[in-house]
Amino acid sequence: MNMKHLLVLALASSLPATAMAAGDTEIGAGVQMRSTAYRNYDDSARAIPIIKFDTEWFYAGGGEIGFKALDKGPHRIGIFLSASEEEWDGSDNDQAEFDGFEDKDQAYHLGASYRFKAKWGVVKAQYFTDISDEHEGNGATLSYAYPWMINDKLFIVPSVRVKYMDEDYANYYYGISNRDAATSAAVSAYDTGSATNFSVGVMAGYEVMEHWKLYAGVTYTSLDDDLEESPLLDDDNETSGLLGVAYKF
Repeated sequence: MNMKHLLVLALASSLPATAMAAGDTEIGAGVQMRSTAYRNYDDSARAIPIIKFDTEWFYAGGGEIGFKALDKGPHRIGIFLSASEEEWDGSDNDQAEFDGFEDKDQAYHLGASYRFKAKWGVVKAQYFTDISDEHEGNGATLSYAYPWMINDKLFIVPSVRVKYMDEDYANYYYGISNRDAATSAAVSAYDTGSATNFSVGVMAGYEVMEHWKLYAGVTYTSLDDDLEESPLLDDDNETSGLLGVAYKF
């Protein structure tokens, strides 16, 4: 496994950081299951690490690693590095008309983030750009999460998110390029344009014993209508789930 794959795995942990106390550190492992909208795609489960920490200047969690330029009261402003959620591997697709299509690899994103944390929930806005020369586009997200402490052992975090992808970003993962269309007699080139997806999810954590936590979560994403029309897709939504265990220091 090369360094790129290791970094993607390190950034892949989707456990939210919203329920963590400052100074908490957690390390563990989980299994991520995903059902994509891609046509005839093999959505196999994969193992991912769970890495969460929150120090004076740095943090990790929610699928990103970040630096805090400001963290005072309810406000946090910083920069972050993350891996894209999207990817398409030709070896995981058995649709003959897609034979010869180029893989659509995960990208690295560098961006700026603002988070506001209050008793009624956590609001986060982010803007990011591709620094890995994969889709070479930009995107933005606006999310809301409510960390709900049921008792001293169990918490639940429901959330909603709107994600914007510019034309380069959306078309790379969901469109059909001229190059790929030229390899297939059955598929024409398709340009998605920019796209906006909407997601809802819930994550739960339970402290089974001192220092040890179990996690479970699910996310449902409704895709933009322009993405749904792509020949590469056969559905208008995607779901993902996660089960994991972590040790808290």
